[in-house]
Amino acid sequence: MLYMSPNAHLAQKQSLVFTPQLQQAIKLLLFNNIELSNYVEKIAEENPFVEVELPQIRIATPPLISASQRDPSFDPISLLADTSTQGFAAQLFAQVDDILTEQAERAIGYAIASHVEPSGWLSVPLSVLASNLGLDEQPVHAVLRKLQTAEPAGLFARNLAECLALQIALDDPDRAALLIVVENLQLVERGAIVELRRKIGCSAEEVKRLLRRLRGFNPKPGLALADDAMMAARAPDILAARGPDGAWFVELNGATLPILKVDEIEGRRVRKLVKHDSDQAYVRDTLGNARWLKRAIAQRNETSIKVAAEIVRFQKAFLEHGMQHMRPLKLKTVADAVGLHESTISRVTSSLMMQTPQGTFPLKTFFSTAIELDGTDEGVSARMVREKIRNLIGAENPSGPLSDEFIAQSLQCEGLNIARRTIAKYRKLDKIPSSSQRRRSYRLRAAV
Repeated sequence: MLYMSPNAHLAQKQSLVFTPQLQQAIKLLLFNNIELSNYVEKIAEENPFVEVELPQIRIATPPLISASQRDPSFDPISLLADTSTQGFAAQLFAQVDDILTEQAERAIGYAIASHVEPSGWLSVPLSVLASNLGLDEQPVHAVLRKLQTAEPAGLFARNLAECLALQIALDDPDRAALLIVVENLQLVERGAIVELRRKIGCSAEEVKRLLRRLRGFNPKPGLALADDAMMAARAPDILAARGPDGAWFVELNGATLPILKVDEIEGRRVRKLVKHDSDQAYVRDTLGNARWLKRAIAQRNETSIKVAAEIVRFQKAFLEHGMQHMRPLKLKTVADAVGLHESTISRVTSSLMMQTPQGTFPLKTFFSTAIELDGTDEGVSARMVREKIRNLIGAENPSGPLSDEFIAQSLQCEGLNIARRTIAKYRKLDKIPSSSQRRRSYRLRAAV
């Protein structure tokens, strides 16, 4: 016979309680510096004990980092013990990769893209960019002209007139007249229709029609690529550079980082004034939340620096020599090195941008899978292989486009064991047509 009776016993178990503070800490890891500023500003509106010093974001981006411009006594490293739609910066850099095929040109393109405002305009004179890169202005200008074919039309313009001119199609029947109007925007501003008529050689009604057409152009084409969360993503969150001794260092970009303070004096004064238990509890909880938020932001900043420093240490060859020297890197490798969980590394790298001598990149850019390379244990980065494929196709003879099979064999000669289907996969990821499609495209260009 089966007997049943109630029985009580004790047991220990571990569980994670998803508290509001834990939720807030995770949210902070997902913020870039601009989003963090907006978040703490809202908190300060609700919490009387929180004081926020918001960053004064510079309209003009600073020139590329030079080691001589850094304080040699400051070395943050010495202090250290998948996804939704692409944002503005990611789409901009993707177009640089699509348009430019040569490694030297792409390095210039990355530098130019690093100085493009969310409006789509280039914020730094070409002479400054050329000086920072140690080049003559001519090759920089040549790369800029290629980038100005990007979509939407008008990207990489240096002023309003150039932005509008880039949006006039080459086969537009009004192209000549529209270009005259664009070159004389000061007359448009003054409403000098008679002078415009003389320059174009047309009637007043025709001038008005041309002006109506120009009003339909977009003076800020970059906004078409940006969503609200990525509007300010161009400004880097982290800066990486070499010190005078040749060692690399990283630091948070103070120009985009908010400073949060807790008004302890006001907290003590208010606690002495209130008498009711409910008021005392409110002051205690509000002051406690302010202190916790300050600690959480400090922890977020420290974590960001740790992760960025490890990436810089691991990808030093890339920072010094470019994309061809990108090493394969996994989230787990960085997680083990800094003593954090992989999910934390994933959150930290989801939105942060780092400025380097090679350009400004999302932290996600520095991670890629390893591909077997004969004679090495580590292998090579998948990003480096994609770069090799782009270079091979960019240098191909238009009369005989390279097939995926031929590219696979060429890479195998370099010790890279990559299947043809993998070549096709990488080619599609980079939006490169097949060899037959490229052959038709070459023939069409020759006919035109």
